[in-house]
Order: sequence, then structure tokens, then C-alpha cells
Amino acid sequence: MEDFPLSKRLELHALWLKSDGAQGVRLDLVTQSVRGVDMNGALLVGAKLMDADLRDASLIDANFTGSDVAGADLRGAELIGANFSAANLKDAKFRGAKLDKATLERANLAFADLRDTTLAQANLIEADLMGADLRGADLSKAILRGAQLSGADLRGAVLAGTDFRFAILLGVSMQGATFDRDTNLLDANVNPDNFRHVDLSVIKSENLPPSLGTK
Repeated sequence: MEDFPLSKRLELHALWLKSDGAQGVRLDLVTQSVRGVDMNGALLVGAKLMDADLRDASLIDANFTGSDVAGADLRGAELIGANFSAANLKDAKFRGAKLDKATLERANLAFADLRDTTLAQANLIEADLMGADLRGADLSKAILRGAQLSGADLRGAVLAGTDFRFAILLGVSMQGATFDRDTNLLDANVNPDNFRHVDLSVIKSENLPPSLGTK
């Protein structure tokens, strides 16, 4: 299958999906390089993309629902509006990627490298971001309700209007992060010690849990 052009492989994958596996072939790009490829709007549901090289690829509005992208290299990729619902993105590299308005609901992003990404208005509801590196990321108005962020590094991140309600924020680092009055930490699971050197004074008091209300 590796000898087939990518366009043909995408056609066969679409057929595989439509026929519930009876026809076509599931897309398998494990460890392969498609760096800089244009796959805007591609149907990649359930694809096998582990350790694939997708650096600088254009994947705007692509659908990765349920796909396995663990360890893949997506640095610098255009992923605006992409759908990664329930996808496995553990250890994936996203540094500098554009993920504005992307859907990552219930995605596994544990230990992923998301430094300097733009995730403005992204949907990260119940996503697993344990140990993820989000230094310098722009999460303006992103929704992280119920997300798992234990041990995540958010130093220098832009968190204006970010919704962390019911998120698990134990052991997070947020020094130097930018907040605004609409950042919402209400009902988040936090350890006040992790916020000892974080200035939360700009956030509306009603958006803070009691343990952080005097910050």
C-alpha cells in the first residue's frame, strides 16, 4: 500500500469506513513521512498514524476522530478546526501548530508537546493532558471543562477566558501565565500550593474556587 499515492490511500480509507471494514483499506501511515502534505478536510477517522511525520502539513478541518496519532510529529502543522475527538495523541509533538477551534474532546494528550501552539476557542472537554507541555500556548477562550491536567506545564500560557471548570489541576505550573477576568477556575480540583506564585487577582472572584479566592 505504501506504493499507492496518498490520494488513492485516502479513497481506500473512506471506502473502508463506509463499508465498516468490508472493503477498502484502513489508512496506515505508521512511521511514514508525509511532511508538508495538503490534506485539508481529509477523512482520517480511525487511521493509524503512530510516529508519522506530519510536520508543516495542512490539515485544516481534517477529521481524526478515534485515530491513533501517538508519538506523531505535527510540529508547525495547520490544524485549525480539526476534529481529534477521542483520538490517541499521547506523546505527540505539536510545537508551533495551529489548533484554533479544533475539537479535542476526550482526546488523550498525555505528555504531548504543545509548546507555542495556538488553541484559541479549542474544545478540550474531558481531554487527558496529564504531564503535557503547554508552555507559551495560546488557550484563549478554550474549553477545558473536566480535563485532566495533573502535572501539566502552563508557564507563560495565554489563559484569557479559558474555562477550567471541574478540571483537575493538581501539580500544574502556571507561573507567568496570562489571565483575564473571564478565566474560570470554579470547581476545579486545585492545590493552592501550586498557585503560591501565580497572580490570579485579575480573575473575577466568582470564577475562583474557595481555596484560591484570596489569591
